[in-house]
Amino acid sequence: MKLKREWEDLLARSTTNTIFQTWEWNQLWWKHFGPPNELFLLTLRNSGNKIVGIAPLFCHLEMNNQKRIQFIGGTEISDYLDFIVEAGNEHSFYEVVISFLSSHPELWDIVDLHCIPADSHTLTVFRNACEKKGYRARLSIEEVCPRAALPSSWDQFLSAMKKKDRHEIRRKINRIQRQAENFSYTITNSATFSENIECFLQLHGKSNTQKMAFMNQKRKRFFLEMARIFLQKEWLELLFLEANDAKLAALLNFKYRDTVYVYNSGYDPEFSRWSPGWVLISYSIQDAIESGTKNYDFLRGNESYKYRFGAKDFEVYRYTIKK
Repeated sequence: MKLKREWEDLLARSTTNTIFQTWEWNQLWWKHFGPPNELFLLTLRNSGNKIVGIAPLFCHLEMNNQKRIQFIGGTEISDYLDFIVEAGNEHSFYEVVISFLSSHPELWDIVDLHCIPADSHTLTVFRNACEKKGYRARLSIEEVCPRAALPSSWDQFLSAMKKKDRHEIRRKINRIQRQAENFSYTITNSATFSENIECFLQLHGKSNTQKMAFMNQKRKRFFLEMARIFLQKEWLELLFLEANDAKLAALLNFKYRDTVYVYNSGYDPEFSRWSPGWVLISYSIQDAIESGTKNYDFLRGNESYKYRFGAKDFEVYRYTIKK
């Protein structure tokens, strides 16, 4: 499809380029969660007919008949969302988007943009364009995505941590290696994917009641299709910690460009005495460092364990515009 190729090319030239802005993620999200909403996809081309901006939006008709414009990707399963704009064309693109909204007031009542990264031009250039048009707007921090910059070695990573946390991680790794039988760290490949993705879903459900409730049938269908496609693209890392003839914990990561995104996890509470989640993350970080990855992104949520691995907050914002 022509738009797919253009989308991929533009994303590579854009200032915000995350796994959640890829064609594959957006297409799958729309397939599983979009209808009956109305697609609201805007593109800007230059004089040579080359795309320099995409507004990946949809319109949701609410119970009170208000029309709410949002990013494709929603708010429950996507962590970073944004316009896709060629670097250097931000001003012209955002002005066109605002002009379109101004010219078609019948199409919307609220523009409600979620999960905007702190370094996005949407928070500055687009915001300024909105204010010039006189729109009432509200900007707020929606969530934090703790992330850790990765050095060139595991020893350097540990040395940068607080002494207490460094000793705790080493202690947990040594304990499980010493006490567990047939201890291993495994990485899923295409041959073991079908079996292991089901094991992951079982561990995910065992972790806590919130995760069990989250993975309803619609999300599970999206999740399975996304995982298969991302595995083929080499964007997926499905990792397990195994011992005592059982899978203790699992991580489902995305590896995209220079970043590992920790998207989801699961563990068996029966083995909580060994802190398998902590140990698995430690192995995952070591792998990321060895492969030359620059960032380890824990994604949304301020859970304390993320900071004990040296992560620092990176904010995502919500920007709401009303007529």
